[in-house]
Amino acid sequence: MLIMTLRTIIAGILCLSFLSASAHARSFMDYEEVAVCPALSDEHSPPDFSGPNCETVSAFEVDPQEAQIWIRGNIRLENRTGPENQPLALFVSGKMASEVYLNGEFIGRNGRPGIDANDEIPGLMDATFYLDQSLLRVGNNEVLIKASSHRGYLHLENPIHMIAIGVSRPLTDDFLRHYVPSLLTLGIFILGAVFFGVMGLIGPARRQAITFSLMCLFTAGQLVAEVYRGIDPYLYPTHDFRLAMIVLFSASFGLTVAFHVLSTFRTSFLFGALVVTSALTTMTVYLAPGFDQKAEFGMLVPMMVSLIATGFWTYQRINRAFVYFLILATFVTAILVFPSLFLDRIFYYLVAAFLLLLFVEKGFALARETREHALEARRADRLALALEQANERDDGSEIAVSSAGRIDRIKTNEILFCRSAGGYAEMVLVDGRVILHSATLSELEETLPQTFLRVHRSFLVNSKFVQKLDRDAAGTGTLTLEDGAAVPVSRRIMPQVRQALS
Repeated sequence: MLIMTLRTIIAGILCLSFLSASAHARSFMDYEEVAVCPALSDEHSPPDFSGPNCETVSAFEVDPQEAQIWIRGNIRLENRTGPENQPLALFVSGKMASEVYLNGEFIGRNGRPGIDANDEIPGLMDATFYLDQSLLRVGNNEVLIKASSHRGYLHLENPIHMIAIGVSRPLTDDFLRHYVPSLLTLGIFILGAVFFGVMGLIGPARRQAITFSLMCLFTAGQLVAEVYRGIDPYLYPTHDFRLAMIVLFSASFGLTVAFHVLSTFRTSFLFGALVVTSALTTMTVYLAPGFDQKAEFGMLVPMMVSLIATGFWTYQRINRAFVYFLILATFVTAILVFPSLFLDRIFYYLVAAFLLLLFVEKGFALARETREHALEARRADRLALALEQANERDDGSEIAVSSAGRIDRIKTNEILFCRSAGGYAEMVLVDGRVILHSATLSELEETLPQTFLRVHRSFLVNSKFVQKLDRDAAGTGTLTLEDGAAVPVSRRIMPQVRQALS
């Protein structure tokens, strides 16, 4: 009884999904009263459905996969035409080739059903049979279908999706209309993939940018795979490939999110954590009963792992962990509360909103970097001038240094370099002493002579003591001082430093 109730609910959900996608309601086959008989190889006309191998089942128990069968059901019509006398059509949506009869009259084939794969010609996944009004009856209309499905790659739990009569038009139009709201986000995903892909090639945070680019690509791929049913009236074997790609993209997105989260907060056991998460995701996807559930669990499992991890790091008060926790909690809640709607729409809206926030944040970051670039350009000019004058000047000026409640006077030509220490600045002297000064590095920069250059946001260097400059593969550099100390040089200021030292 419970199984029958669940099947009735599923039938209702499927009916509602098709009704919501269509401007005009369709009349569906009575899914609870479907007669099924095996089809013999030499049988060319429908059976009487009274044989010992025939049975009456729910439509969701009908399975033409690896078989050839006859299906009989009834569709009840209130009128022989649609609204405003529009012509009607019979819609057969399922993973099968079919030969269709209505009220005893042959109305067409979708491919050619056969006793085996060699005998079968695959049909369209979503077939439309246009009907002559004279074939239709007010009341019950008997539908007979000879069906087979030998050319698929996957075994589906519910290979037949819909058998109905409605206003004549291609089924692909309804599927496309259903996905139009989600399709509007595709441009954002493509833009995100390109933007973060370029940032991954030339930007500073390359791993993070490449991760975001992959998220965009996987989301765009999943959306295209979902929408493809409404774009191309494909043969039913393609449906298996489409479902596999949806699951693959969904799991890939989830695992990429897990990689990003785990690599952002923990790198010591990153490989082991990813292996465990991937294995758990693969096992859950394999055990999930249907492909919608496989796609949901492919995304849900790695996100749950990430959610638990960020919850733990939030408890430890690790910086930014709570923001990640909130984002992941939103995704996980949406999957659990709206499982069917999530894969069709909510997922794409959430990712699009997340990307828009990232674009805004990157816009502010770009403006900030532009200001910093201009500031560093001025510092580079000062550096070039100071390095030229360093050997000609012996600056014996002094500055007052406030440290540990006392004030000392230090000669500036005894300072090797200064480095940032939170809200303070550390001075490293030629005799090896390190003095903590109660001022920020920026404040100290204003009081020191021009021989001190800001070569990095955290370092000021006395150019008198520079011995050499080394450049690394990332474009940054290192200044080596007379005492052997190494001071980093930012990537933007490297060209001016190289020119001044040449």
